[in-house]
Amino acid sequence: MEKKQVRLEELLPVMEETLASGGTVRLPITGTSMLPLLVAGRDTVVLARADTRLQTYDLPLYRRENGAFVLHRVVGVAEDGTYICCGDNQWVKEPGIRQEQLIGVVARICRKGREFPVTARRYRLYVRLWALLFPVRRYLVALRGKLRK
Repeated sequence: MEKKQVRLEELLPVMEETLASGGTVRLPITGTSMLPLLVAGRDTVVLARADTRLQTYDLPLYRRENGAFVLHRVVGVAEDGTYICCGDNQWVKEPGIRQEQLIGVVARICRKGREFPVTARRYRLYVRLWALLFPVRRYLVALRGKLRK
C-alpha cells in the first residue's frame, strides 16, 4: 500500500470537527523539538479537545501566528492568561500562546509501539525531572549531540 503524505493544513478542518465532537486524532511526530521523549518517524500522539484551561506540563498542538503547527509543552501561564511553551529539546521559551490558537492537547502517547496516557506515573515523573533540568537543558542537548557524533 502506498503511503501518502498530507499537510496538516489540509487536515485541520477534519481534525477540528473530530475534536469538537469529542473524538480523538492520532498524529505522527515530525521534527526534533520534543526529543528525547518523542522521535519523528517512530512515535505518535493522540490529541483530544482542549476544552479546559491547560496546566503546566500539558502538551498542546497549537498554531503560531505565522501558520506553523507546533507541539510543545506548557512550561508556565502568564499573568494575562496566555501560555508559555517550550519543546523538550529546546531552551528558549515561547510566550503569548492564546487559548484560541490551541487545536488539541495530547491525551496519549505511542512511543516505541507502546501507548500510555499522559496521566501515567512514569510519564509524569519524566516531565517533572525534565522540567527541573531546564536551567541546564542547553548543555544537556549539546552534550547529547556531541555524544551522538
